[in-house]
Amino acid sequence: MPSSLRESYNSEYVRQSNRLTGRRHVVEVWVEDEYDVPFWNDLLGLYPEIDFRLTPYRRKSLNKGKGDILKYVQQLGPNLIACVDSDYDYLLPECSEAGRKLSTNPYVLHTITYAIENWNCHPSTLNKLCINATLSDPDFDFEAFFADFSRAVYPLLLWSLLLRREKMNGELTFDDFRAVIDIPFNVTGRNSHQAIETVARNVNAKSNELAGRFPELKGKLGRLAEDISVKGVEADNCFLFINGHILEDLITQRLLTPLCKRTVRQHIESIFSSHGTMKEKERKKAHYDNITRRSLSVLLASNFDYKAHSRIYKDILLPSIEQTIERLKHGGR
Repeated sequence: MPSSLRESYNSEYVRQSNRLTGRRHVVEVWVEDEYDVPFWNDLLGLYPEIDFRLTPYRRKSLNKGKGDILKYVQQLGPNLIACVDSDYDYLLPECSEAGRKLSTNPYVLHTITYAIENWNCHPSTLNKLCINATLSDPDFDFEAFFADFSRAVYPLLLWSLLLRREKMNGELTFDDFRAVIDIPFNVTGRNSHQAIETVARNVNAKSNELAGRFPELKGKLGRLAEDISVKGVEADNCFLFINGHILEDLITQRLLTPLCKRTVRQHIESIFSSHGTMKEKERKKAHYDNITRRSLSVLLASNFDYKAHSRIYKDILLPSIEQTIERLKHGGR
């Protein structure tokens, strides 16, 4: 969409278009890119009285469109809204222009969590997801693992937020963050405690290093923890607020993929150890292979069961959406 057209395309334009065409209440929705459409369509679909029409904002650039969307935030209104990832802007609204726009513009909806991926990886949903992927119970306590993982990572999240607030992002980049919380082996029920201990040890080492380099900042961590606690961040749920791409990569590569592969292998072994002819077993395996062909990335991208389990969704994200919906129903009043 050329910039001249972007500048002339606004909420009033959509309202007039609705009026001229006799369409019922249509609200256009800008999302960052095509991968965000299912997530926001699922949430906005809770309000069928409004006809939401989602448009990925990304065009020729491979970058997602949040930055561009927020450049044109003045175009938004009761008939044109935007839906974006929060990144750190929800937790640190005063630290950037993006944060100020997210916190003050009622026509910008955001994930509250760092990104959509954090919701897609919600631990309360992963047992069911693995069953859908393998047709077998994975026998892994995802919620306990994520709570322990979050408590291990929490000090590093505080440092990451504090350094960003102090305009010192380069002292702890997202690549640094990824390296510190990586688990260098596949996680199973037997070694999950070892995985958490590895993360905790690396986080403590990095936190001590940062405290040694920036002793004047260490005393600010407690106040920061209080500030973000008001917004729903606690030690045992901080997986929702770390970089979502890092979280999804780690959980997919170190936990879900190997876990599902083991479960599939065990299921196939049970097929061939059961009674029946080899032809029957081969036919049953082929049927199983066909059913379990969907990739984890596809299943995660449409994993919206978090809504039934998450306190953050019920207490923070849902009320923010409903507040905007009420505004849309009344034409912005």
